[in-house]
Parts: sequence; structure tokens; C-alpha cells
Amino acid sequence: MISCLTDRNSPHRLQGRWRAHLHVIALALPLFGHIPAIAAMESVWQADILFHVNAARAAHNLAPLQWNARLATAAEMHATDLQSCRRLAHEGCDGSDLRLRAQRVGYTFRRLSENLALCPCDAAAVVQAWLNSDGHRRNLLDPNVSEMGADTRADAMDLRRQQWVLVMGRQ
Repeated sequence: MISCLTDRNSPHRLQGRWRAHLHVIALALPLFGHIPAIAAMESVWQADILFHVNAARAAHNLAPLQWNARLATAAEMHATDLQSCRRLAHEGCDGSDLRLRAQRVGYTFRRLSENLALCPCDAAAVVQAWLNSDGHRRNLLDPNVSEMGADTRADAMDLRRQQWVLVMGRQ
């Protein structure tokens, strides 16, 4: 689990114009059939976190991860659960672990891992925070995972409590 704060002038933050261009490109690519994984995404931030995770993997000559809707649902369920009990933990408020959450959404796995963060930040900053942590870095750069899903939830009462859940796996 990571707790981080970022600065708007951070070198890891893409500046407005470039970020907008990246999102337009990322969302337009499915129209041409180049990146079908992005077509299943519901929001720009999902494309953003997939982009930053895959950029980190590419920097280490690793295959990109594909977006998986079931893993995204598992991440969403865990983020919502954690927000309701106001904590950050790999164990759900109901005692569930990652394997059980994956089974609940019908994801059959051979490999499964999870990164969490409490970070009022964007996708670039949270991925960088994970890269700066040995265990999270190992998960992000695991050559044995091929898919990912993620979710982020901000606490309406305390915007500093933005939780990030990243679930990676291989079927």
C-alpha cells in the first residue's frame, strides 16, 4: 500500500495540452483497431493508468497489459468496499482476499496481484509511487501477468483520501 502526495509541478505529471492529446489518441485508437483493450474502458483515467503502467513495463522491455473488465470490476468492488469502511488494506471489510474477489467476478486466474494506494493524485503519480516501492514495483513489472483492471475512489468528505486499486492477472 502506498500513501503519497504530489505537486502539480511534478516532473511526472503530464502537462495539460499533452495530457489532452494523449487521451484523444488513446480513445481514438480503438476506432482503427490498434488497441482494442481501450474500447472496453469507461473513462479517460482508465486509459491513463493503462498507458502509464504499460509505459513503465515498456521501459523494462516487458509486454503491455491488456485491460480486463472483470479485473476492473474486482478493483471497483474492492475500492468501494474500502471506501465504505474508510481504510486501505488488501483484505476487504468483509474479510475477502484478492483471490475471492477475482472468483466473485468470474475471473479464472493462474497469476494474480494487487497494488493499492492512498494518493490524491493522477495516474502518472500513482504509478510512479508504485515504481518507487519494491513490492509494488515487482507487481507492476511482473512478466507473468498479462491483464489489468483498476479503480479509483475519492472520499467526498476528504479529497485527500483518494484510493487506487490495481489488479493484475493472467488467466
